[in-house]
Amino acid sequence: MLLWIGFAVCALALVLALLALLAPGSFSGRQSRRTGVSRAGALRLLGDRAADATDAAMQRRGLSFVTLDDLELAGVRMRPGGYVVLLAVITAAVALVGAVIAAWMGAPLAWLLYLALVIMVPLGGRVVLGYLTRQRRAKFADQLDDTLQLISSGLRAGHSLARAIDAVSREAESPTAEEFARIINENRLGMDLGEAIMRCARRMRSDDLAWTSQAVDIHREVGGNLSEVLDHVAETIRERNQIRRQVATLSSEGRISANVLMALPIGIAVILSVISPGYLAVFISTPIGWVMVGVSVVLFVVGAIWMRAITRIRF
Repeated sequence: MLLWIGFAVCALALVLALLALLAPGSFSGRQSRRTGVSRAGALRLLGDRAADATDAAMQRRGLSFVTLDDLELAGVRMRPGGYVVLLAVITAAVALVGAVIAAWMGAPLAWLLYLALVIMVPLGGRVVLGYLTRQRRAKFADQLDDTLQLISSGLRAGHSLARAIDAVSREAESPTAEEFARIINENRLGMDLGEAIMRCARRMRSDDLAWTSQAVDIHREVGGNLSEVLDHVAETIRERNQIRRQVATLSSEGRISANVLMALPIGIAVILSVISPGYLAVFISTPIGWVMVGVSVVLFVVGAIWMRAITRIRF
């Protein structure tokens, strides 16, 4: 009964949203006629207002499902409120479609999978941010050796270190350009250049950039040829990146096998629930079935953590 109530609420919300956007007397229609804004512009304005309201509500209640720093690290150009609204819309759409499919199948396991899917959508938003952050940090690490070469070339041309970093922030590719632009902005606001580089290293979790910051601090204390030091650091980073790529290539088979083994039981359960819903009904209709499901989930989590630890190599 509660599921059907939720289904009705989701359907009503979507209908009201469509009426608000498409009805001639709606806010978006009046706004479009008054200011000449198109339907797409009215929809964007409505989304901005929803994001503003969500940001205000999160600040009042002290909620931090996602922060601006998380979005910047992932390279997502959105505000926290906008990202939460996007997840809410996706969750509502998944809930609506999933309720229709579960009602059509009519099996208890289908409703259980439906609830699990609706719960996993918001959690998936955090997982996607974590994945994008890891990809952005890996790309930053791959670009760092070329970045140091550019800085070294700027120093040889007679530029100061700050000027060379500023040139990199304008000429390098993303994400190096954004991160080095942040370094320059922090330095212009009064932060020491070495400390700004170290903050970037901590934010991107880059030991190589931390070495660069230490080299800059040592150069300020004892002097010397900083461009030559940066050349040696860049060469060391290039060799480390080569070893990292070799390790990733050699361990790729193990990672793919682990992903297949983790996806296999979930895929079989979904397929069986669609082909023969009554085949798995014993697992949710009897006490021994619940015990077996609980033990299977615990073993599945332990196995996933174990395989991830085996295939993930740190150096």
